[in-house]
Amino acid sequence: MAQVDFDHYAARYDALIAGQTNFFESDSDYFARYKIALARRLAGEARAVLDFGCGIGRSMPHLRAAFPAAELAGCDPSAESLTLARRENPAAAFFGMDELAAEPRFDLVLASCVFHHIPPAERQDALRYCRERLKPGGRLVIFEHNPFNPVTRHLVNICPFDADAVLLSRRETVARMREAQFGIVRSGYCLFFPGALAALRRLEDVMGWLPLGGQYFVCAVKA
Repeated sequence: MAQVDFDHYAARYDALIAGQTNFFESDSDYFARYKIALARRLAGEARAVLDFGCGIGRSMPHLRAAFPAAELAGCDPSAESLTLARRENPAAAFFGMDELAAEPRFDLVLASCVFHHIPPAERQDALRYCRERLKPGGRLVIFEHNPFNPVTRHLVNICPFDADAVLLSRRETVARMREAQFGIVRSGYCLFFPGALAALRRLEDVMGWLPLGGQYFVCAVKA
């Protein structure tokens, strides 16, 4: 399966995301805000944060709101995406994957719906990449699509930039993170309720065990 070239989608990424998610939530920024708020609760305070697979930098304003004093950085293999990210987020630093030194610099690495684009044979290398850049005691928080949710699977199937997607289950993600010598802090399912049922979203904190959410998260620590 050929890898998707995100350079071709960088200029249209916002519009494509909005079109994909509008039925669930009319505010396409909701998903980034939700996941970053959850990552903040899971990881605590952080002085340096890396958005692994940052794309065009859509998460950066929300990371700044959650971590106002932190050094923010993003890395991505798409040069076109990084150009847009730098233009829209001048206070953050952005790197190609080979440009970010393998040194323990970050308290938190966030990977939001990135690993399903990484071929299974390369996923351990990606986890090692994240681990090498985390400080001891730093947290890696991964969000991924839930392959057991039929709506999620449908959206992935019709999304042009998910043409190379190989979804991974929460069990696989946890196992891979343990193999990469991370300690699992917490995991669960999330994003259960669309905007029309927003009043029920306060229940999500007690529903994480239920494998019906649109996505799941795994928080792990570098020992």
